[in-house]
Amino acid sequence: MKRLLRFLLIATLGLIFSVTIPVLLTVQAQQSPLELLQTGKKYYDAGQFSAATQLLQQAAQIYQTQGDLPQQAQALSFVSLSQQKLSNLPEAEAAINTSLSILEKLPDKNSWHQVRAQVLNAQGNLQLAKGNATAAVEIWKNAASLYAEIGNTVGIIGSQSNQAEALQVLGLYRQGYKLINDIEEKLQAQPDSELKATGLHNLGNILRQRGDLERSQKLLEQSLAIAEKLKTTESVQDKILLSLGNTKLALARRAKAIKDPQAAAQSIQEAVNYYQQAAKVTTSPITKIQAQLNQLSLLIETEQTAAIEPLLLAIAKPIVQLPASRAAVYAQVNFAASLLKLENGKKEIANSVNIAQILDTAVTQARSLADRRAESYALGTLGKLHEKQQSRLLAKKYTQLALVIAQGINAPDIAYQWQWQMGRILQAEAENQQQAVSEAITYYTEAFNNLNRLRSDLVALSPEVQFSFRESVEPVYRQLVDLLLRYPQVSKDNLIQARNVIEALQLAELDNFFRDACVQPVAVNIDNLDSQAAVVYPITLENRLEVILKLPGVDNLRHYTNQNLSTIQVDEAVKNLRILLTKRSTTPRQIQTASKQFYDWLIKPFEKELDTTKDGNQNSIKTLVFVLDGSLQNIPVSVLHDGEKYLIEKYAVAVTPGLQLLAPKPLSRKNLKALIAGATNAPSFEKEGLSPLENVKLELLEVGEQVNHAQKLENQEFIQKNIRNQINSSSVNVVHIATHGKFSSNPEQTYILDWNQRIQVKDWDNLLQVNDFKKLTPVELLVLSACQTATGDKRAALGLAGVAIRAGASSTLATLWQINDASTAQFMIKFYQYLNNPKLTKAEALRNTQLAFLKGYDNTDYNRPYHWAPFILIGNWL
Repeated sequence: MKRLLRFLLIATLGLIFSVTIPVLLTVQAQQSPLELLQTGKKYYDAGQFSAATQLLQQAAQIYQTQGDLPQQAQALSFVSLSQQKLSNLPEAEAAINTSLSILEKLPDKNSWHQVRAQVLNAQGNLQLAKGNATAAVEIWKNAASLYAEIGNTVGIIGSQSNQAEALQVLGLYRQGYKLINDIEEKLQAQPDSELKATGLHNLGNILRQRGDLERSQKLLEQSLAIAEKLKTTESVQDKILLSLGNTKLALARRAKAIKDPQAAAQSIQEAVNYYQQAAKVTTSPITKIQAQLNQLSLLIETEQTAAIEPLLLAIAKPIVQLPASRAAVYAQVNFAASLLKLENGKKEIANSVNIAQILDTAVTQARSLADRRAESYALGTLGKLHEKQQSRLLAKKYTQLALVIAQGINAPDIAYQWQWQMGRILQAEAENQQQAVSEAITYYTEAFNNLNRLRSDLVALSPEVQFSFRESVEPVYRQLVDLLLRYPQVSKDNLIQARNVIEALQLAELDNFFRDACVQPVAVNIDNLDSQAAVVYPITLENRLEVILKLPGVDNLRHYTNQNLSTIQVDEAVKNLRILLTKRSTTPRQIQTASKQFYDWLIKPFEKELDTTKDGNQNSIKTLVFVLDGSLQNIPVSVLHDGEKYLIEKYAVAVTPGLQLLAPKPLSRKNLKALIAGATNAPSFEKEGLSPLENVKLELLEVGEQVNHAQKLENQEFIQKNIRNQINSSSVNVVHIATHGKFSSNPEQTYILDWNQRIQVKDWDNLLQVNDFKKLTPVELLVLSACQTATGDKRAALGLAGVAIRAGASSTLATLWQINDASTAQFMIKFYQYLNNPKLTKAEALRNTQLAFLKGYDNTDYNRPYHWAPFILIGNWL
């Protein structure tokens, strides 16, 4: 019974772990139902789900004949799990419904909590597979309660792990994280045992998927230490080593993304070491192959050519000799995918292995297993091989076969990949044929729609999706926009769709940053929001910079293409302007010259329409709202210069991650109530090696005098707990925080400092959002002075947008770089003076403050962009 219980728990956890293939037994004609169950488990563990289903159904039938209702119910729940793995959801549901019906007929229901809980675990897994995550959570809660009644700690932890996964799918990050903490507390309270080592291992895998990499590493190292201390079997230790390698690989990719080559190199070497250890200690052929495949992928990614060929040859022969299983098919597909990544001078290495033959073997094995999901992966990758070889007829044939299967088993996470692939093939085939391009757009659009439907599931597409997002998700959006805007005469429908796609990409990037669907988009009509605002969408593509302008009026869109302008060129221009802006010694003329280039790209093509006046004095367009893309997020658009004037001299300016994320309500000026907080020289500053902010005291004092009601948390009182308590005990609509902070594309490096420690971006939803929305006013404006975006991280502004979204405030005023805190104090005092004017929007209050700096302060250098340009308004500008 314990072995069967463990089978069910592991099967329903939905965690990433390696599967050891046992020696499969030949089924004898007269096996007992228990033997059939145990043999079925072996087939299930081996990834042979069709064979497992047959044996488990036989066991259920025998139990029915014997009148053993509890065992029949349990066997049917196992049948449901196997059918779920095969994506046969109607059959899985029929099995689980029959199981539940049988349990209802039992005379003494209280005697069967164990079986009932197991069946509920399988039912919850089915609901999650069907997309009913809310129902799955409730079912697993009931299962956990039943396990608690009989004191089954393993069952409780398993059911809670399931709940955490479902909560992530629902985007309920805070609840899921709390549940993970509860699971860890239960595990840490246990004495060292194999159960504890396995539980910490599984939890470490969950945390890696959620992007909490340091904590993942810590728990996995603890798990390995326990396993080594207890001298557990190699099958326990090898999987932990494999997981540690995966976490180190994720850490390496993150370090590489944020331009930390030293940390990346160290993590890469540690990942290789763990993979080599796993391959050395394991007795499982599949685990050895998995460790070697991960190592191969890492070597290819880091271009360690000398080490690639011997490892490749070590994998090639044993991989096709693996017994047929889902794990074997996936290993072969992964091997082929790695070989397809070998470029240019390394292609001859790949040619030493017959990729087509490996994939043919994978297809054959998947079909023998009746595993449609695995078959789709194998066929689709075969299509990708022919795409690379420019054999387009074969590429289309195999891609279409893979797509039909994925759609037939309702697997959008696979289908979008083959829709995207078919779009690429058709696009390459099209050349100048408009009809073929139109067909490619259709496939791309289907892929885009699938990604939108997946949203909160995107984090589960691969273990390290936060970084593979850049190669497996983001290109779908950009390549679709590329096709939609490819021709000189772009249709109105294509402009509307391109605008929607780029907004969706901004949302997907935020989801990916947080590892959950952080916000639900709500359609906003800009004309209803502000009839005197225009929205500018710059879109960086591989070989050009596209700009879409939304003017007042229904679907009133304009479009301009900056030809032969690569993403690399844009990034370099951003880098150069940013360097000039962040040096106090830079002259205004140098900045004007550099920023004119951006003005010419983004604004000049639309100058006449934007400058159209209602009368002789006032522009019809008063505010420009920018939905910035890529590295452009790291420059302040207010500083764009037309040769005579800065953009801020002509328009109020705001940025937003997308109109769908706006709350259309303007800030009420009648009764500004502010929480004002900050520190001059906190212990946390010293801990981070940061200098004191000598003018914070003045800033807090003067800002407090500018608002009707102000509550202050200064120095020792400025801690996370006090901020949260103040916001939840009074109606505060403005929060002003003066402290050091950093925004980064890495959420672990996006924070502000309170008196004692960091307040991480993932904690902002718990910090500023009120608990009782009926009684209290939500925060409408968050002001962060003295913060900065991380140097050298071209996506650092993603962290700034993340803080704005996570805080739940409709608007955030923050700085792109840290400036002299004396000028910051003066800037903030002036801003609140303008903010008190109900005739000005928040964007106009910011504009007037920047103009006051630009045209005043004759006795200082405050008129230089260094002092006024870094302040940007994110979100609602009204």
